[in-house]
Amino acid sequence: MTNQEHLQHQTLTTISPAVRHGLREAHYLGYRHALTEAVAIGYLMGKGYDYDTAWRTVESWWRPPGTPLPQMY
Repeated sequence: MTNQEHLQHQTLTTISPAVRHGLREAHYLGYRHALTEAVAIGYLMGKGYDYDTAWRTVESWWRPPGTPLPQMY
């Protein structure tokens, strides 16, 4: 496997939970919101957050303080 192929595989594998999340969210909240969430999660993952922390962080942005987060898909 070349370096480029390895980078591609690693990148797509890493972001796949955020992509799956966005696809599921699109059914409920529309594509604009779903893509915003998925990209924000991916951005935070790129900053070093693990998927769960990135997901919880992004989900918290849309909720009033003290409101419980939804179940993770």
